[in-house]
Amino acid sequence: MCIPLTKKIIRFSYAIALSHFSLYSFSQVPASKFYITHGNNLAEVSCGGIRFAPMRNQNQQAWGAGSVWFRNQVDLSKSVEISFILDFNDTTGVDGGAFVLQSDSTAVGDTFDGLGYRNVKKSIAITFDVKRNSSDNDPAFDHISIQKNGDIKHGTSNELATPVSIAPYYRYTYYPPPDAPVYAFHHLITVKWDPASQIIAAYIDHNLVISAKDDIVQTIFGGNPIVYSGFTASNTQDISYPPGKELTFGYFYYFFGDVYPRFYSDPLLDTCFGKPIQFLDSSLYALDSFYNNIQFSKWYWEFGDGQISTVRNPLPHNYPGPGEYVVKFTVSNSLGCTFDSIVRTVHLGSQPTVDFFVEGPSCNNAPILFKDKSVSAVGPATALTWNFDNISTSIEQNPSVVFPTPGQKNVTLHVRTYYGCEGEKTKIIEVEEKPTIDFTTIKDCDGNVSFTSTVTNNTSVKSWNWSFGDLTSSRIADPSHHYFPNGKYSASLIAVSNAGCISDSATKNIVINKIYPNAGNDTVLSVHEPLQLHASGGENYQWLPTTGLNNSNIADPIAVLDRDQSYILIITNNDGCEARDTLNIKVYKGPEVYLPNAFTPNGDGHNDVLKLVAPGIRTLNYFRIYNKSGILLFETSDMKKGWDGSFSGRTQPAGAYIWMLSATDINGKNFFKKGVAILIR
Repeated sequence: MCIPLTKKIIRFSYAIALSHFSLYSFSQVPASKFYITHGNNLAEVSCGGIRFAPMRNQNQQAWGAGSVWFRNQVDLSKSVEISFILDFNDTTGVDGGAFVLQSDSTAVGDTFDGLGYRNVKKSIAITFDVKRNSSDNDPAFDHISIQKNGDIKHGTSNELATPVSIAPYYRYTYYPPPDAPVYAFHHLITVKWDPASQIIAAYIDHNLVISAKDDIVQTIFGGNPIVYSGFTASNTQDISYPPGKELTFGYFYYFFGDVYPRFYSDPLLDTCFGKPIQFLDSSLYALDSFYNNIQFSKWYWEFGDGQISTVRNPLPHNYPGPGEYVVKFTVSNSLGCTFDSIVRTVHLGSQPTVDFFVEGPSCNNAPILFKDKSVSAVGPATALTWNFDNISTSIEQNPSVVFPTPGQKNVTLHVRTYYGCEGEKTKIIEVEEKPTIDFTTIKDCDGNVSFTSTVTNNTSVKSWNWSFGDLTSSRIADPSHHYFPNGKYSASLIAVSNAGCISDSATKNIVINKIYPNAGNDTVLSVHEPLQLHASGGENYQWLPTTGLNNSNIADPIAVLDRDQSYILIITNNDGCEARDTLNIKVYKGPEVYLPNAFTPNGDGHNDVLKLVAPGIRTLNYFRIYNKSGILLFETSDMKKGWDGSFSGRTQPAGAYIWMLSATDINGKNFFKKGVAILIR
C-alpha cells in the first residue's frame, strides 16, 4: 500500500530488549553511557527513550537523518537475537527507518530520503521503507527489506532479499472528514542471526517475514565479528503545503520505561542487629500521559528472610537475627512493566567478642607487640582503640608500645565493627625490666682479645650473644677471640634476661694492629751504588747497624756501601709490640755482570736457572741464549728472569750455549758482554 506523499506521516516506536543493555536505579544514568548518537533529527536521547523528529524551515519543509548506536557491541560469531516493538501511524509521509549492524561507531546516513541508512558503509540493515522513491526502484507498497553497505536501492548486488509488503499488518483508524484514514502499525519485530547457517532473518509477531543467507562477517565486516547495533531514521518532506495548513511531522521513538526504582532505609541497611528497619520508597516517577505520578504503579518487596510486602512503604521490619539478607525491590507500571529491580544485601552485624594477647616478652624500654584476636560472627572490626595505661593510645590492629618503667599496666581494647556493633576488654600486663650491660677487653700483640661482660642493673641473664665483627660469634659470658687480619672490628654484646627481655646492644671498636716485619728481599749492588731500602709491617722503624744509611729511623732509608752488609730491622707499633727482620746485601765491584759458567736444570732447587747477577746495571736491554747452530732459544729484558734450559717446552741437550747481553749501567754507559755457559744434565 502506498499513500500519497501529501498524506503521510510516520511514528516509529522501538521498545527494544537487548541482553547487553543494563540500567542501574540508584542514580540517573546519562544516555551517553549506553548510546553513541549522530545526526540532526534527534529530538530526545535519554535513558527513557530516543525520539527522531525532523528539522523544519519557514516553508513547512522538513528534513533530517540520525543514527543511534549501542556502545555495547554484538559478537556475530555467536547467535544474535534482538526484539523491539515497531509502532507508526502512516498518515503524512516521511522516509522510514532501519535496524542496522555496522562496524563504525561514527556512522550516520544521508539526510535526504535515505532512511538515515544510505551510505553507512560496511553494514547490513533490516529497512522499513514507507515512502516510494523511483530513484531507489521502490515497489508500489510499504515494505521491509534486507540491504547492505548503506545502499537502499532495490535490484542491486547490495540487496540481500527482495522487499516484502508490510501493508497486511496495518490497522485503520478513521478521523472525521476531510481527514483521511490513518494506517497504524504496532507489532513485535525480531531480528535473528545464525552464524552456523549464515542466515539473517526478520520476524513480525514471531512469524518469519524475510530472510537472507550471506557470510556477512567475511563479505561485509572483513572477518571481524564484533560490530555495533542500533537504529537510523530520516524525515524528508519536500512538498510545500497550502498556506495555513497545520501539519504534524513524523517521528519515531523507542523506550525502556520511565519508572526508576529507588529506596532508602532507617537505619542504614548495614547496621548492628537489634533494631527494626524502616524501608521507604524513593523511586523516580515520570509525570506524563502514561504514568500519572504513582497511581498506576505497583510495588514488590522481598526482605530476604521469607517475608514480602506489596505496599509502597511497608511497616518497620524485624529480622530474626544477625546475618546477611538479600532485599529485592521493584516498581512496575500499569501494564506490569518493570523498568529495573534493586537488589541490596542487608548486613546486620553481631556484637564483637573482644580479646587480645601479648606476643613475646613484655619488657620496659622495648617495643611490646599486642595482637588483636577479637571476633565477630557478622561484620569485621573496622575501628579499634587501644589505651595503654593512660600513657599512650593506638588505632592500629596490632600495635606496639614502649613502657618506660617495669610493673603492672592496664591495657584496654575497644572494638567497633563494620556494622556499628561495639565491645571492650581490659587486661593487666606485667612489664619486666630488661638487662643493662657493658663489657671490657684486653688484647695482646698477636690478635688475641679477652672479653669480660658486666650487668649494671638488678636482672638475671640467662644467655649472652657476642658478635666479634669478623662474622664470628660466641654465646658464653666471657669469651676470648683471635683476630687474624689487622683492622678495626665492631664488637657487640646482647644479653637476654630470665624473663626473656633483650638488652640494648653494647658496642665497642676493637683495633687489631699486629706487626708483620718486612725488611725487603736480599739483594746485590755495586760499590757505592745508592740503594733505596723499603720496610713495612709496623708504625715505628729502626735499622741496625746504621752503617751506610742516611737515616736509620725511617722505613725507607738510602744505603751506600763499599762491602757486604747485613741489617736488622726493628719494628714497633703504638700498642708497644715489637718484631724484627733481616736484610742481606752483597756488594760487588761494578758496574758488572756476573754469570755462572755452568748450570744444572734438574729441578733440585740448586743452580737450575742460568741467571745473571748485575750490580750497577740500571737497565737490561736484552739477555739472549743461542745454541751452536745460532738459533735463539731464550731472550728477556728482565734481570730477575733466567733460562731454564728449554725451548718451546722441550728440554735442550747438555752442551755449550752462547749468551749475549746488552745493558745500561748506573752511569748511563752502554754495556755489552757475551760468553759461553755449559748446560749439564
